[in-house]
Amino acid sequence: MKAEAAIVGAGPAGLLAAETISKKGYNVAVFEEHKRVGYPVHCAGMISVEGFKRIGVEPDPMFHQNTVYGGRIYSSDGSCITIKDTKPRAYIIHRGLFDKHLAERALDSGVDIRLGSRVDEIIFKQGVASSLKLDHSKWKSEIIIDAEGAKGRLLARSGIDTGQQGVYNGFNTELRVDSIEADMVEVWFDKEIAKDFFAWVIPINENRVRCGLGTSRSYGADRLKKFVKKRFNKEPNTIHGGLICTGGPVNQTVYPGLMLVGDVAGQVKPTTAGGVVVGGLCAKIAGENTVKALESGNIQLIGEYDSAWRAKYGSELQTMLFLRNILNSLDDDRVNRVFHAFIEEGLEEKFTRLVENGDMDMQADVIKRAVSDPVILGALAKSAGRIALSEILSVFGF
Repeated sequence: MKAEAAIVGAGPAGLLAAETISKKGYNVAVFEEHKRVGYPVHCAGMISVEGFKRIGVEPDPMFHQNTVYGGRIYSSDGSCITIKDTKPRAYIIHRGLFDKHLAERALDSGVDIRLGSRVDEIIFKQGVASSLKLDHSKWKSEIIIDAEGAKGRLLARSGIDTGQQGVYNGFNTELRVDSIEADMVEVWFDKEIAKDFFAWVIPINENRVRCGLGTSRSYGADRLKKFVKKRFNKEPNTIHGGLICTGGPVNQTVYPGLMLVGDVAGQVKPTTAGGVVVGGLCAKIAGENTVKALESGNIQLIGEYDSAWRAKYGSELQTMLFLRNILNSLDDDRVNRVFHAFIEEGLEEKFTRLVENGDMDMQADVIKRAVSDPVILGALAKSAGRIALSEILSVFGF
């Protein structure tokens, strides 16, 4: 069996790449190991308003659950900074149904989606990725796109080490609550609960929330139970686990006959581990490069993909990674002091203005404006210490 383009994984990145190629009339096959697209659900399910526009998807009642305007950010001692915009900032979605929506679009464009089809190996012939090995079949393809998710099981089997860093455990649950601000998310920084990341509360409506956390530790499910108990005095019924990516892009995203997109390529915001938008945009670039290579009959043209997506989004992701590394270096006591200083200086309004004029997906500009603001710098100097401040300034070239 043969396809002009074969894609491993029917997540948003794989499906958007497939749709891009198929719309140009090429034969595309997508292989998904699970029997349903979008399941099991691992994602927190929050995508920016701008992000939907960027990837060319309209919010649909099929998957749209709520709209949020801002959030409350907490440190471990309960100190809180509130940031709220006057306009909608993000949509809360049912991720399984969102992926199903993308799959239906891909099917409409002619993509062949093969569910329950676990790829066992990417076969290289004379150093070029040329086919996929499944349980009972082998698919040849002129171009292969790996969208399998974090860590890259297939790449490792092929002897490829992408150097991916910062892949942590993520856990989430849904539960009914007495009441919640339906238009505000919550973010909690507490290393005892969520080491090297944070915990979150995302409202689905006034009486239902999605709670989760990311952590570099292995026992995050117990920590999520502790967090839910502390925040809502409840016990979660079911906890789902998955992987989150916080380490930035991998070293190389193109190999002969093969491109990497989405989580396996590290095309994920290190600050929040959100990968639907950036991964989807990069996947579309991979699709466009596939079309260009197929049209010209020169498969080597896919080599342009790596430089193309990095030119657009590489600097953004690198700036977010710098901030992630700084956050990871601060212990709870220092984070508490930073929050106290920000609150004492009355910086909530300043942060709100930064967010109002900022971009949830392309965060480099707002990060750089924040660390160059003299009032914010003064608060950081007082709370984080001169050494930490000099490190922050050096990272951003000040």
